[in-house]
Amino acid sequence: MFAFAGTAMVGGLAFLALLELFCFATWSLARWIHPNPLRAENSPAFAGAPWVTELFHEEDLRLASQFSGYVPFRIRGEGPWHSRYVNNDIHPTGIWRRTDNPEGDQCRAQTNVWIFGGSTLYGTGVPDWATVPSYLSRILNSGGHECVIVTNFGVEAYLTTQELILLLEQLKRGGRPDIVIFYDGFNDANIGMTSPDPRNAHYGVEIIKARIEGSFRGRMDFINRLYTMRMLGAARHLFRRRVEVINPEELHVKAVAVVDNFEANYDIVRALGKAYHFRFYGFWQPMLLYGHKPADSFEQQLEQFDAAHKSRLDSQRVFAVYQEAERRVGKGTFIYLADLFDSRPEPIYYDEAHLGPHGNELVANAIAKYVRDQTGMSALAPPPPNGDRVAYNH
Repeated sequence: MFAFAGTAMVGGLAFLALLELFCFATWSLARWIHPNPLRAENSPAFAGAPWVTELFHEEDLRLASQFSGYVPFRIRGEGPWHSRYVNNDIHPTGIWRRTDNPEGDQCRAQTNVWIFGGSTLYGTGVPDWATVPSYLSRILNSGGHECVIVTNFGVEAYLTTQELILLLEQLKRGGRPDIVIFYDGFNDANIGMTSPDPRNAHYGVEIIKARIEGSFRGRMDFINRLYTMRMLGAARHLFRRRVEVINPEELHVKAVAVVDNFEANYDIVRALGKAYHFRFYGFWQPMLLYGHKPADSFEQQLEQFDAAHKSRLDSQRVFAVYQEAERRVGKGTFIYLADLFDSRPEPIYYDEAHLGPHGNELVANAIAKYVRDQTGMSALAPPPPNGDRVAYNH
């Protein structure tokens, strides 16, 4: 009996191993025969960039290398990473993405700018020099009369609630910023609309919750990363074309709750600014699927893919949140940048929310202009004329 049971167990494990190997080979062959035309590096937003292939190879390694690490209250943070184009440096206050800032004798009187956000602010998919914080630092220091040090507190997948907690931690450590900037919108909209409670929305919370509770699902969630499960998921998606009907009234109520939470977090940051004597500016970020940007062919394909499959995000739900945010323009809670690219026909996006270097530069220009108008900093260097592209000489 034991011999039979042992033989069956070994045979079953061998069969599963061979099945996984077969699925891996099939999956890889299919990806080679039919490469994804919407891979980020194929976006015209990177046209003329000789570094793009190497950069995204680095990004694949970084994102697959390991879990970035647990941090109290915020659950996750960025892990240390050093490569040619992407560097997360270890500081006494944490691990932060490297930002181009003036050094040494370049500084006369120092102004500290802290900027918070998710992956679009962190700079997923662009080199260190092409993140929004790096562009912002160069623009704010272009007048020559001040030394502005910008710290990139962006963490991939963060929502405003996590950013608020991160700000609290940094203030408790004794940091004293002169200016605090939040750049958000997409993550709060995307995950907030699918979360039972938008006030506690968090990417990946169900997986993390199951692991902490030690449930069977948590112990076995590695199975979902197997190629066998990827193949089954692809087959299920292929044969089950179910159209979800969303109640418009329920959609509106949920969107209102998401933006209410967003504004409440910004109100708390503004109150902290009064207590700790810093200026606060919150910006609602642009997104490809909302607004009136003249889309290039790649951006059009992204829009069509989302409309047909909804496998990247539920565009209808995110759209409802952006509509609600636009209704609140003028209240003074946040600065609305969702229409920033409405007159920009050139390629800017490489997916629904992430921008290439040129898009990040335009965002940094808009933020810098607003900050300088409010603070009286040196005159803003003029933004590039419509249609001009950033020089890829780094």
